[in-house]
Amino acid sequence: MDNAKWLGVCRWVHILLVVGYVLVTIMIVIVLLVVFGVRMANWVRWMMVVGWFGVCFGGVVLLEWLGLSPGQGCRRPISSEEERLSESLGKIWKGAEVRFLIRNDANRPDGSFGYRTIIITSGTLVLASDEELRGILAHELGHLRDGDRILEAASLYSGLFALGFRLCCRLIRLGFRLNRAGGLLLGAFLSPILLSLLFFFCIDSVFRGLEWGLVKLGDARQDSFAFRAGCGNGLRTWLIRSGLSANVSRIRRLEKMV
Repeated sequence: MDNAKWLGVCRWVHILLVVGYVLVTIMIVIVLLVVFGVRMANWVRWMMVVGWFGVCFGGVVLLEWLGLSPGQGCRRPISSEEERLSESLGKIWKGAEVRFLIRNDANRPDGSFGYRTIIITSGTLVLASDEELRGILAHELGHLRDGDRILEAASLYSGLFALGFRLCCRLIRLGFRLNRAGGLLLGAFLSPILLSLLFFFCIDSVFRGLEWGLVKLGDARQDSFAFRAGCGNGLRTWLIRSGLSANVSRIRRLEKMV
């Protein structure tokens, strides 16, 4: 099996893993409700499953459709910036509908969001050549094309219950720091919630370990897409300039392609 087919198989494994994780989390919620005596009709359970899938996979799409930015520090590009970005993107994929955002913090990396938003830092626009910019855009366009960012958002939303477990643990630790008796009282009060969320925490820990490797392989798949789009050399040059030590594996992979 060649490299491209192997990366394609890994993509489908990632999709199945995220779908399975979303399904497992909502099934645990339903089981816990039944254990605690909550009576539900079958149609209610199905509505919960469908609604949870809609929230996890459609939440980021809704946020993007509403025009919300992923975090603070992003702005719309001015006309000259948008013209340069659109021209560079048109040489990679004509007709691609992409929304551009500019990140003011030059220390943060370029990225993408949802299904049609590419985020470029202001420093990248100043320092990157046109060839390097096309390489960056090709990599991020690959993520949007394959729905990688929607998968990442779905896994993030599915981990909200595990996040609740972590927050409860932090509250108890904070209570012990302030007063031992208060910490014991807070721990006793939150123990039923902790026990209910323990399953989510354990599953989330296993899932994060499995997903970490698949996300890395997703970056390799998009580097391969950038190379096939004729932008591999520009991407490789930019990775060398932007931080050699952090991108050694990606640079070596692109060197073999070139």
